[in-house]
Amino acid sequence: MNKLNLKREVLPLKTETGRLFTINREFLADLVEELESFLQNEDFMNNRTFSKKVLFTHEIKANNTVEGINDSVSLIEKVIENAKSVSDVERRNRIINLYNGYRYILEGQEINEDTVKYLYNILSKGLLDIRDEERMGDKYRTAPVYILRNGRLDGTMDHGLEADEIEEYMKVFFDYVNNGDKFSSPTDYFIKSQIMHFYFVYIHPYFDMNGRTSRTVAMWYLLNNDIYPYIIFNRGINFDTSYDETIRECKSRYELTKFIRYMLINVKKELEKEYVMHYLRIASGRKWETLDYQTIEYFLSMKGNKTVLDYARLYNYFNDKKRVKDIYSSLEPLIMDGTLKIVRETKKMMFADEPNKEIVINLEQLRDVDMSKVKRLTL
Repeated sequence: MNKLNLKREVLPLKTETGRLFTINREFLADLVEELESFLQNEDFMNNRTFSKKVLFTHEIKANNTVEGINDSVSLIEKVIENAKSVSDVERRNRIINLYNGYRYILEGQEINEDTVKYLYNILSKGLLDIRDEERMGDKYRTAPVYILRNGRLDGTMDHGLEADEIEEYMKVFFDYVNNGDKFSSPTDYFIKSQIMHFYFVYIHPYFDMNGRTSRTVAMWYLLNNDIYPYIIFNRGINFDTSYDETIRECKSRYELTKFIRYMLINVKKELEKEYVMHYLRIASGRKWETLDYQTIEYFLSMKGNKTVLDYARLYNYFNDKKRVKDIYSSLEPLIMDGTLKIVRETKKMMFADEPNKEIVINLEQLRDVDMSKVKRLTL
């Protein structure tokens, strides 16, 4: 047995072969320390108000975006304000279901078989295929389910557990969730939430909506334990495309360390963005709109050149497409308040006779901020 195996902790979560999943916490220790140090004295993140702010609207968008659904924040706000004003029933259901699901998990109910099924009914309302609805049992699916890889039908498809095993494995899941763990650090609660996230996906108890249900249950666990900063983890998945592949690799190896490390790294990036955005907004001297937050989140996610055209490509990748001229208009309030700064014009035109512009975060707005805490972003 090698040194790595000696460090492995066996989790009380069994695989379809009867083996138990494992995790190597020593390989996560550096990230745990980094996160714990980062969150010290950042009281604006460590409260329920923060969680509500990011749940509605940004986490609704992020949770759907993981599934390849690119509804804009303006559409999400429109649906929340008046769902019937949006004629596309499927689009509005995807949004309002998550909104209602998040309201439900904020109530602080115990996570158990009945409450998770209730949550699933909220998230899936009006969205399930008729055949899948007919084959749903009282609790779980009654037939096999196959999992597309990045939405593709070609290649070998993954699958959930056999239907007749689901109830047994979900009992293992709920026993793990409610085993009475009392951790000394918020990051340990986050690690457990992501083990839950992974294992729910592994079981795949329903025909559809398993991914967003698993991630919402993980957020629910964090809220129930007053762990507020980490609920933004969906956003990190959207900027790192190895999410599905990491899950598959850990499933095949029965070892979760790589997945947990992936989630820790990406949630740290999102927390750094929140940290920077918090102080940029204060320096701007004005109340930011939801789109302003998303704009700066995108700028903080970009690497290399940050021209208007580069930003427009990123925006159109994650949202319904807009003209570059309209996207540039959305940047102007942030340029005017000093959050963004134009550093040069390029030879390329972005529209009509308007040259493309290189735009950066204005670091002068962060001169009183401890930038040593920002280790995973390129500013």
